[in-house]
Amino acid sequence: MATRISPQRIALAGLLTAGSLLASFIQIPIFPAAPWLCYDPSGVICLIAALVFGPGLGVAVAIISWIPRMFLDPFGVIMGILNTCAFIVPAAIIYEKSRKSRAGSIAGMVVGAVAAIVLSCAANLIITPLYTPVPVETVVQMIIPILLPFNALKMLINVVAGQVLLAPCMSVLSAHTHA
Repeated sequence: MATRISPQRIALAGLLTAGSLLASFIQIPIFPAAPWLCYDPSGVICLIAALVFGPGLGVAVAIISWIPRMFLDPFGVIMGILNTCAFIVPAAIIYEKSRKSRAGSIAGMVVGAVAAIVLSCAANLIITPLYTPVPVETVVQMIIPILLPFNALKMLINVVAGQVLLAPCMSVLSAHTHA
């Protein structure tokens, strides 16, 4: 049976996409050893979209919200989309399979966080040398002292924020999609 897409669901997806886009411009340096690496809270909004509406809509919100930034930072957009999707897809799938339990949300976010950390570190080996004069060997040397801790801190913030915001967002968004 096909899922009916209601006008409310479309409107909420649009609002979440706009919120994620705006949040992507909030750049917070969170790791003093690498001030050029900044945290942005857009992933939390994509996570909420994926947990409330499923992984497909979460991915759509992530991709669509990053597209306008393509003109400003194409390589950053690729990294942002990869990182966000690696985080939210496992989180949403595990959460759904757990019948939307608190334990399922925690397990899903942790699995998604680990996937995002691994993928981000690996993708930097390919992407960073494409847009900077930094050779792959230098990127490899940056993984343990810079990339791994930065991405771990970023995912910790996303998981904590996701856990804090999930219940209130779930009740508000679910109420508006069933009206």
